[in-house]
Amino acid sequence: MNSSIRLFVAFTIISTLLQSCSGSFPWVSKRVHVQIFNTLPDGVTLTVHCKSRDDDLGVQQIPPNGMWQFSFRTSVMGTTLFFCNFQWPGQSHYFDIYIQKRDLYECGRWCVWYVQPTGPCLYQTDCRQWNS
Repeated sequence: MNSSIRLFVAFTIISTLLQSCSGSFPWVSKRVHVQIFNTLPDGVTLTVHCKSRDDDLGVQQIPPNGMWQFSFRTSVMGTTLFFCNFQWPGQSHYFDIYIQKRDLYECGRWCVWYVQPTGPCLYQTDCRQWNS
């Protein structure tokens, strides 16, 4: 059997095994949705500015108890990253709102973040620290 056929057979077997174990191929681009909820106290408006290496999503104003969302396709290389600046009176913080290697399995296709003064919380239970 020549090396091209062997490589194809090995790739097919590995792909099939990975699919049966994980339910999907991690290298296939997926549409992901990120929701950001303003759960800050005292009824303040949250200003959010999110970017990736390729996309600037602009400045968004999230009213008290409001929500803003965006969606995108993940990178087949597993390198998708979106980072955001969060501002409210007297405060400015950064957070990596989507890191593909962290969130692909943690969030699936929906990452739902609740912004609190101490940092964002994934699904209101898994709270994180600000990057800065």
